[in-house]
Amino acid sequence: MLKLSKDIWIICAGFVAAMHIGKLPPVVHILQNELHISLIQAGLLLSLVQGAGMCFALLLGSYVERIGLKNCIVIGLLLLFSASLWGSFSHDIYSLLLLRIVEGFGFLLVTLSAPAYIRKLVPPEQIHKKMGVWSAYMGGGVGIAILISPYLIEYFYWQGVWIFFAILSVIIALIIYKQVPNVQEINQDLSLKYRVIESSENQTVNAKNIDVKQLIAITLKHPPAWILAIIFATYTGQWLGLIGFLPSIYQQNQISLQMAGVLTAIVAMSNAVGTVYCGHLIQKGIRPKYLIQIGFLILIFCAIGFYGFKQFLPFILQYVLVLSFSLFGGFVAAVVFSQALHFAVHPLAISTTIGLILQLSAISQLVLPPSVAFIVSQFGSWIWVGVLMAILSCCGIVSSQVLFKTKYKQVSLKQSSGIERELLGD
Repeated sequence: MLKLSKDIWIICAGFVAAMHIGKLPPVVHILQNELHISLIQAGLLLSLVQGAGMCFALLLGSYVERIGLKNCIVIGLLLLFSASLWGSFSHDIYSLLLLRIVEGFGFLLVTLSAPAYIRKLVPPEQIHKKMGVWSAYMGGGVGIAILISPYLIEYFYWQGVWIFFAILSVIIALIIYKQVPNVQEINQDLSLKYRVIESSENQTVNAKNIDVKQLIAITLKHPPAWILAIIFATYTGQWLGLIGFLPSIYQQNQISLQMAGVLTAIVAMSNAVGTVYCGHLIQKGIRPKYLIQIGFLILIFCAIGFYGFKQFLPFILQYVLVLSFSLFGGFVAAVVFSQALHFAVHPLAISTTIGLILQLSAISQLVLPPSVAFIVSQFGSWIWVGVLMAILSCCGIVSSQVLFKTKYKQVSLKQSSGIERELLGD
């Protein structure tokens, strides 16, 4: 098993980190009964893991190169291990909320560092395919956790779920620490692999010497970073909002809890299937612009169909619309993460660019679900939610058109000398 390619373990780290997000929904009702937590507190448990990303993703992303990509992933997994293990012994809501924040930082360290690390480990001809697999971490990890947690609960109660994922996190951390190499120096001619970048004056720019403020500044001044972040934000808020309404569909159709868990896991994992397949299509030469726009067009159709006509549709058609939404939404995620590698203003700014993408995504996931509830309460109809989702997808299409129409490129070796001087604070 340890003979697998090194990048696979980094991808596994992303899946394991996402499992800590997916482990909670199956146990919320148990925690409500055992710890007497309110519905609002349950909602905080679900959302606080995104709090770190919403507040610190950009800032933390600018530091990961200085700390070391491998170090960040291992530290992130160890934070997840510690918080989950400690959480299994918690007897009150406040300690669980605090530990959920810690898990959020662990999740963020892994997801910020992994794309740049994979880029260094993978040959150029495989990068799109590997990034497609990486982009499946959220849907795949959440889906796996939702699928297996009910069985763990049956035999080991909810504490067993926390301990299981804690052990899994530390195992992956140890494997990465032992098996995956530190990338110390990279040949500049192989532009997809770098650690120390040669400047036009034949000096070197070491990641540990960069000026973090300048790294953030050049990222924020780079339009493609914002466009990618906006594209991803228009999608992720929609996905979370739609997935959040699955329990209401199950309740209306009297679906058992066990079957509901399986159906929800299938929806989440279909997102992973979409990202992997999209990465494969990009690797075969299909233009990312077309793939992301096809994804958004299908999101429009599914959102209008589900929100506008769900009261008239049988359960199977409602479920197919949600499943299709999740599947083709994976196209958006795969394109965004693969293109972040190419549209970052500088190789050392990849993690910072990912940080900006994740920060706007977390804000979208925080804002959009309450907005849906507000629209329904004000207008008394779900159709306007469908209209809002369609507008967001249209914004995604327009943004992707701007991104791929303008020939933004990562700076070349000669062009980068000025940026390198900025990063060094000269």
